Amino acid sequence: MSETITCPVCNSPVEADSNECPRCGFKFAGVTQEYSAVNTGGIPFDGATNCGKPHLTVTKGPLAGEVFFLDPLPVTIGRDPDCGLFLNNMTVSREHAIIERHDKRALIRDCGSLNGTWVDGKVIDEAELAEGSLVQIGIFSMRFSCK
Repeated sequence: MSETITCPVCNSPVEADSNECPRCGFKFAGVTQEYSAVNTGGIPFDGATNCGKPHLTVTKGPLAGEVFFLDPLPVTIGRDPDCGLFLNNMTVSREHAIIERHDKRALIRDCGSLNGTWVDGKVIDEAELAEGSLVQIGIFSMRFSCK
């Protein structure tokens, strides 16, 4: 049996001789230091809107299948580890977009990103998110849901 190590980003097991994590795409270069993985779960939404627990489910990209709960709003999305939703890929700007609550609606706003923020196939500056909206940020496609 081959030796395994743990990916410092997503904590998945990786074969020791691999150059990148097969789950999140993190590239191993030189010495890897200890790193705490980003929490991909969340606290249940506070019920202040008429939808349940707003979340994004990654449908395409290195984190396919991951669910990110959007609580509390606003949630910043970007490549900066300080963002509420951390997407570690060079196609994502450091602070790419933000999801905010406006009345009882969820709005996504682009933060001047290089590659743009897309909702349902259209590049947007700002858009309302509806049940099933498809959000694309860099190589990540995510489905918005409140159920």
